[in-house]
Amino acid sequence: PGMVIRRNLVRKCLELFEKIAENKEDFEKFYEQFSKNLKLGIHEDTDNRLRLAKLLRYFSTKSEDEPTSLTEYVARMPEGQKDIYFITGESKKAVEKSPFIEACRSRGYEVLYMTEPIDEYCTQQLKEFEGHKLVCVTKEGL
Repeated sequence: PGMVIRRNLVRKCLELFEKIAENKEDFEKFYEQFSKNLKLGIHEDTDNRLRLAKLLRYFSTKSEDEPTSLTEYVARMPEGQKDIYFITGESKKAVEKSPFIEACRSRGYEVLYMTEPIDEYCTQQLKEFEGHKLVCVTKEGL
Protein backbone atom coordinates (compact mmCIF):
# COMPACT_ATOMS: atom_id res chain seq x y z
CA PRO A 1 0.00 0.00 0.00
CA GLY A 2 2.93 2.40 0.62
CA MET A 3 3.90 2.39 -3.05
CA VAL A 4 0.31 3.04 -4.14
CA ILE A 5 0.03 6.01 -1.78
CA ARG A 6 3.37 7.37 -2.95
CA ARG A 7 2.46 6.95 -6.63
CA ASN A 8 -0.90 8.70 -6.09
CA LEU A 9 0.72 11.56 -4.16
CA VAL A 10 3.32 12.05 -6.89
CA ARG A 11 0.62 11.99 -9.58
CA LYS A 12 -1.50 14.54 -7.69
CA CYS A 13 1.52 16.80 -7.18
CA LEU A 14 2.44 16.64 -10.85
CA GLU A 15 -1.13 17.51 -11.83
CA LEU A 16 -0.99 20.48 -9.48
CA PHE A 17 2.37 21.63 -10.85
CA GLU A 18 1.04 21.39 -14.42
CA LYS A 19 -1.98 23.46 -13.40
CA ILE A 20 0.25 26.10 -11.78
CA ALA A 21 2.37 26.16 -14.97
CA GLU A 22 -0.68 27.40 -16.93
CA ASN A 23 -0.35 30.76 -15.14
CA LYS A 24 3.00 32.36 -15.94
CA GLU A 25 3.13 34.59 -12.84
CA ASP A 26 2.17 31.84 -10.41
CA PHE A 27 4.59 29.45 -12.05
CA GLU A 28 7.49 31.94 -11.79
CA LYS A 29 6.97 32.12 -8.02
CA PHE A 30 6.62 28.34 -7.78
CA TYR A 31 9.71 27.74 -9.93
CA GLU A 32 11.81 30.18 -7.92
CA GLN A 33 11.10 28.12 -4.81
CA PHE A 34 11.06 24.58 -6.20
CA SER A 35 13.17 24.38 -9.38
CA LYS A 36 15.92 22.46 -7.58
CA ASN A 37 13.36 19.92 -6.38
CA LEU A 38 12.01 19.46 -9.92
CA LYS A 39 15.54 18.95 -11.23
CA LEU A 40 16.30 16.47 -8.47
CA GLY A 41 13.08 14.67 -9.41
CA ILE A 42 14.32 14.33 -12.98
CA HIS A 43 17.42 12.64 -11.66
CA GLU A 44 15.60 10.29 -9.29
CA ASP A 45 12.12 9.61 -10.72
CA THR A 46 12.46 7.75 -14.01
CA ASP A 47 8.69 7.16 -14.32
CA ASN A 48 7.88 10.88 -14.29
CA ARG A 49 10.98 12.25 -15.96
CA LEU A 50 9.19 13.53 -19.07
CA ARG A 51 6.39 15.19 -17.10
CA LEU A 52 8.96 16.88 -14.87
CA ALA A 53 11.08 17.90 -17.87
CA LYS A 54 8.10 19.79 -19.31
CA LEU A 55 8.16 21.95 -16.17
CA LEU A 56 11.81 22.99 -16.51
CA ARG A 57 12.59 26.57 -17.49
CA TYR A 58 15.87 28.04 -18.70
CA PHE A 59 17.09 31.32 -20.08
CA SER A 60 18.52 30.99 -23.57
CA THR A 61 20.09 32.85 -26.47
CA LYS A 62 16.58 33.59 -27.78
CA SER A 63 14.50 33.95 -24.63
CA GLU A 64 15.88 37.33 -23.47
CA ASP A 65 14.52 37.95 -19.95
CA GLU A 66 11.85 35.25 -20.07
CA PRO A 67 12.87 31.70 -19.21
CA THR A 68 11.76 29.16 -21.79
CA SER A 69 10.48 25.59 -21.53
CA LEU A 70 11.95 22.67 -23.45
CA THR A 71 8.63 22.39 -25.31
CA GLU A 72 8.89 26.03 -26.46
CA TYR A 73 12.52 25.47 -27.43
CA VAL A 74 11.64 22.46 -29.59
CA ALA A 75 8.80 24.41 -31.25
CA ARG A 76 11.29 27.16 -32.26
CA MET A 77 13.95 24.79 -33.63
CA PRO A 78 14.83 25.58 -37.24
CA GLU A 79 14.51 22.86 -39.82
CA GLY A 80 17.55 20.64 -39.83
CA GLN A 81 18.33 21.09 -36.14
CA LYS A 82 18.19 17.68 -34.49
CA ASP A 83 19.50 18.35 -30.98
CA ILE A 84 18.73 20.62 -28.05
CA TYR A 85 21.84 22.64 -27.23
CA PHE A 86 22.81 23.88 -23.80
CA ILE A 87 25.76 25.42 -22.02
CA THR A 88 26.59 25.18 -18.34
CA GLY A 89 28.22 27.94 -16.31
CA GLU A 90 28.03 29.89 -13.12
CA SER A 91 25.75 32.68 -14.34
CA LYS A 92 23.72 33.90 -17.29
CA LYS A 93 26.22 36.73 -17.74
CA ALA A 94 29.16 34.30 -17.84
CA VAL A 95 27.65 31.88 -20.38
CA GLU A 96 26.24 34.61 -22.66
CA LYS A 97 29.81 35.65 -23.48
CA SER A 98 31.06 32.11 -24.16
CA PRO A 99 32.68 31.61 -27.57
CA PHE A 100 31.09 28.12 -27.65
CA ILE A 101 27.70 29.70 -28.30
CA GLU A 102 28.79 31.36 -31.54
CA ALA A 103 28.86 28.15 -33.61
CA CYS A 104 25.22 27.52 -32.72
CA ARG A 105 24.18 31.14 -33.08
CA SER A 106 25.66 31.34 -36.58
CA ARG A 107 23.43 28.42 -37.59
CA GLY A 108 20.38 30.00 -35.98
CA TYR A 109 20.34 27.42 -33.17
CA GLU A 110 19.16 28.41 -29.72
CA VAL A 111 21.31 27.55 -26.70
CA LEU A 112 19.86 27.02 -23.23
CA TYR A 113 21.74 28.54 -20.29
CA MET A 114 22.07 26.03 -17.45
CA THR A 115 23.51 28.01 -14.57
CA GLU A 116 22.84 25.94 -11.47
CA PRO A 117 25.17 23.14 -10.29
CA ILE A 118 22.20 20.74 -10.26
CA ASP A 119 21.58 21.31 -14.01
CA GLU A 120 24.55 19.19 -15.07
CA TYR A 121 23.43 16.47 -12.69
CA CYS A 122 19.95 16.73 -14.19
CA THR A 123 21.11 16.45 -17.82
CA GLN A 124 23.04 13.26 -17.03
CA GLN A 125 19.64 11.61 -16.61
CA LEU A 126 17.57 13.65 -19.03
CA LYS A 127 19.53 12.68 -22.11
CA GLU A 128 16.76 13.62 -24.52
CA PHE A 129 13.44 15.42 -24.74
CA GLU A 130 10.73 14.52 -27.25
CA GLY A 131 13.23 12.64 -29.41
CA HIS A 132 15.91 15.36 -29.37
CA LYS A 133 19.24 14.71 -27.65
CA LEU A 134 20.46 17.26 -25.11
CA VAL A 135 23.93 18.32 -26.22
CA CYS A 136 26.39 20.45 -24.26
CA VAL A 137 28.00 22.91 -26.68
CA THR A 138 31.30 22.91 -24.77
CA LYS A 139 31.74 19.14 -25.03
CA GLU A 140 30.60 18.29 -28.54
CA GLY A 141 33.10 20.25 -30.63
CA LEU A 142 30.41 21.79 -32.82
